[in-house]
Amino acid sequence: MAGEKQGFIARKKAAFEEAVAIRKAIMKAERDYFASEGESDPRRLEAQKQRDKEFLQSLKKLGIGVIVFLVIYAMMRTVLGLW
Repeated sequence: MAGEKQGFIARKKAAFEEAVAIRKAIMKAERDYFASEGESDPRRLEAQKQRDKEFLQSLKKLGIGVIVFLVIYAMMRTVLGLW
């Protein structure tokens, strides 16, 4: 078999290229599904709402993290007298 004659780097490169090709095919299928014309089915709308909800939750977590960082940063500067 040809896979047995390949070196370590060649096998890793082939595995990586295969993974990339699979991921591209999956992304194309998803893009085609969500970009198709016509009426939106309930499953598609529910998936869109779920993605929007997850995005807003991650954005909220990021915002809270930034605010906490700024408060701690301001407290440290005040305590150390760096203002």
